[in-house]
Amino acid sequence: VERRIRPWINKKIVEYIGEEEPTLTEFICSKVLSGSPPKSILDDVSMVLDEEAEVFVVKMWRLLIYETEAKKIGLVK
Repeated sequence: VERRIRPWINKKIVEYIGEEEPTLTEFICSKVLSGSPPKSILDDVSMVLDEEAEVFVVKMWRLLIYETEAKKIGLVK
C-alpha cells in the first residue's frame, strides 16, 4: 500500500481537487488497510470528490486487485 497505492491516491486527489490533501490521503489509506468495502469508501469520499468519487473508487479498487494478484504470483516484491 505504501509504495504503490498511497502515491496513486495522492496523485488522483491532486487531479480532482487541485492540491494535495494529506489528511484525505491518510484517511483513504487507513480505510483500505482496515479492509473497508468499496461502498463504504465511496460513501466517505463522495462528499469531497463529488461525481468523480465513483470513478476514483473503481480505479483504486482495480489497482488494489492488480497489486494483490501481482504480489501473489511474484510480479511485485
